[in-house]
Amino acid sequence: MKKILVATDFSDCARRAEETSIALARGLAAELILLHVTVEAPLYNEGMRGLVEPRKVYEAQREWAETNLAARAAEIREGGVATHGVVRTGVAVEEIIRTATEEHCDLIVIGTHGRGGLSRFFLGSVADRVVRMAPCPVMTVRLPADEAGP
Repeated sequence: MKKILVATDFSDCARRAEETSIALARGLAAELILLHVTVEAPLYNEGMRGLVEPRKVYEAQREWAETNLAARAAEIREGGVATHGVVRTGVAVEEIIRTATEEHCDLIVIGTHGRGGLSRFFLGSVADRVVRMAPCPVMTVRLPADEAGP
C-alpha cells in the first residue's frame, strides 16, 4: 500500500478518521493525502449583483481550508509520515472518487456519523456512496458512542 486518502470536513468524526489513517500510513510507510471538498451552493434569486459577496465567502472558505490542511500536513510530516493536502470544490462524493483515482490511492479512509433511519434517508451518506463508487477499498471510521453526541 503506497497511498492513503483521508477525506476531512474538519469534524470530530473526520479527525478520528485522520488519526486512524496516520497510524496506517506510518505502519505501512505509505503517503497520506488529506482531502477537503468545499461546496459552492447555488444561489437563487440573487441576480448578477448578488454574486460578488457569495464569491468572497467561497474564496475565504477555500483559503481557510487550504491554510488548515497545509498546517495539518506539515504537522503530520513532522511525525514522520509523507503527507500533502488537497482542496477541491464540488460534490464531496465525486471529488473524493476523482482524487482517489487521479492520485492512484490504494485506500480511502473516511469518517461516518453513523446516522440511521430517516436522517440517513433524507441526508444520505457521503461515506456510503464513496464505499459503493470507490476505485479502491474504503475504511469507514466512527466516533465511539460516548463521543458521538445525540
